[in-house]
Amino acid sequence: MSKVFITTYEVIGAHEIADAHYSTIDAIRKTHWRFVEEVGGTGYQPGRGQGVIGVLFDQLPAGWRQIGSDKSKVKAVPHKGSKAGRTLSEMMQALPLPPSPESLAASYGYNPSEFPIEGTSIYFATALRLTFPTKRTFLRIPRTASDGFEPNEAHLRALPENEFMAAIEAHNAEAKRQREGGAA
Repeated sequence: MSKVFITTYEVIGAHEIADAHYSTIDAIRKTHWRFVEEVGGTGYQPGRGQGVIGVLFDQLPAGWRQIGSDKSKVKAVPHKGSKAGRTLSEMMQALPLPPSPESLAASYGYNPSEFPIEGTSIYFATALRLTFPTKRTFLRIPRTASDGFEPNEAHLRALPENEFMAAIEAHNAEAKRQREGGAA
């Protein structure tokens, strides 16, 4: 096994690939919210690559089973012991799944034959889109010396960790300023 190291890349070209990826995610989230509103929920718990894994309610409705709580909300899943719960479960199962960060990384050429493993850890690609102060997309890709990945430098630029963290901090500061109603 090779040593695994994480390399952060900023998408600097072929933006339409990342835009399509995030547009798909946005459309799927809207579908999830329609389902939540249809069943009387106030929010939902998304799962990594799993769609909706729990719905939040003010009060537990019939056909649902409580699995926890989030602040003052009841977190629930369909109660499969009832006909209504089985119907709700089928509806949840039919919801579309969001594309994975690995699929976005594969669109930019990262497609290892196996996920990098080091010791007992398995590493996966991750993606992050920041919208403030400007829209930027980042891929964090687990690399090994033998993975053969050669990024297209017209599409991806390797980024030092401090520059990546500075972009996140700038995004968070602008989001906070907007949340608090601050002026530019």
